[in-house]
Amino acid sequence: MAGRRARAVAVRSVDDAKDDDSSAEVDARADEEAEQPRRTFGSDVEAIAARGLAGALPEVDERLRIAMRGEAAGSRADTDADALDAKRAAARAEDQAVDIVACLKQTGALRGYGAARLVPRRDYALSELKLNGIEAEKLLSPTESTISGLRDVLGRAALVLVGGWVLSSHPSGAQVTGVLASGAAAFAMDQVAFAGGLEALALDTLAQATSRTYVARLGLHEAAHFLVAYLMGILPKGYTLSGADAYREYGALNVQAGCAFCDGSFQAEVAKGKITSGSLGRFSCVALAGIGMEYVEYGFAEGGVADVRQLDGMLRALAFSQKKSDSEVRWAVLNTISILRRHEGTVRKLSERMAAGASVGECIRLIEDSLGDDV
Repeated sequence: MAGRRARAVAVRSVDDAKDDDSSAEVDARADEEAEQPRRTFGSDVEAIAARGLAGALPEVDERLRIAMRGEAAGSRADTDADALDAKRAAARAEDQAVDIVACLKQTGALRGYGAARLVPRRDYALSELKLNGIEAEKLLSPTESTISGLRDVLGRAALVLVGGWVLSSHPSGAQVTGVLASGAAAFAMDQVAFAGGLEALALDTLAQATSRTYVARLGLHEAAHFLVAYLMGILPKGYTLSGADAYREYGALNVQAGCAFCDGSFQAEVAKGKITSGSLGRFSCVALAGIGMEYVEYGFAEGGVADVRQLDGMLRALAFSQKKSDSEVRWAVLNTISILRRHEGTVRKLSERMAAGASVGECIRLIEDSLGDDV
C-alpha cells in the first residue's frame, strides 16, 4: 500500500512540484521554447505585432476568416477554379495568422500560447490515472446518448407514420415499396454526397432545440478544444457551435459543429509520414480535450466519438503497437485533464463568450486575461 501511495503522490504532484529534483521535466512547456531559436519574421508581420494585442488580434481575425472560407471551399470539386483560388488564399492567410501570433508570443505580448505545463512524458498505468481521479473508461467511451436517443425516436416515428398511412390509405404493395425505396435512396445519397451531413444537421438542430444540457455540453466541449489547442501551441482557426450555424456560415454540409485549427505544419508532417513526438502529443491532447472537459464537468463523456476515432485512426496509421498506443493515450489523458482542471474556470468563461459569437482574437484575449501564474 505504501508503494501505491508513493506513486500516487508523484503523479498527483505534477501540478505542484516545481521545486523538486524533477522540476525540469515537470515544467516542460508545450512549445519547448527553451529549445527553440528566436524566429525572424517578415517586416509586415513585425509591423502588425508591434501594434500590440489590441491592434494585432483583429488582423489575425481577418486572416482566419479567409482561412475558414477556404475550409468550406474545400468541399467543392478541386476542378473548380474559384475553389482552388480560395484554398490558396486561405493557406496564405492561415500562414500569416500563425506568424502574427508567433511573433506576438516571441515579443511577450502573448503569455499562454504554447506555454502549457506538461506532465512528464512516460508510461502511465490505468491505476495511476485512477489515483488522479480519472476513470478512463468513462472518458474514452462517449455515449452520444442524446443524438442516439433522438435517432431512435425519429426512426420509431417514421415507422408509426408509415404504418398509419398503410392502415388508413390501404396503398398497393408497389406504392409501399416505392416509399421505402425513396427513403432508402435519400439516406444513401446523404451518406455518399454529404458524408451523412443532412442527417447530422437534422439531429443536431433537433437536439439544440430540445435539450439545454446538450447545448451546455457542446459549448464546454468546444471551448476545451479551443483552450487546450491554444495552450499547446496550435492556433484555433474558427469554430461553430451547431450544424445549422456551420451551414449558414460556410454553406457546406461537410462542415459540422466544432473547432478548426491552423495545423498546416502537422499536416505536412503527416504527408511526409514522419510525425515528431511533440506534434503527436499536441494532436492527442487537442483530440481528447472535448471529452476531457465533459468528464471533468459531468463525470462521463457523451459527445466526441469522432474525436476518439480520429486519434485511434492516427495511431493506427503510424503503425503503433497496442502497448505504444495505450501509452500515448494515457499520457494525453492525464496531461489534458491536468490542464483542464487548472483552467476550468477559463473554459466556462470561454464557453459563454463563444456562445455569444466572440471572434478567435476575442477568445484569445479572454484566455490571456484569465491566466494565472501556472499555465
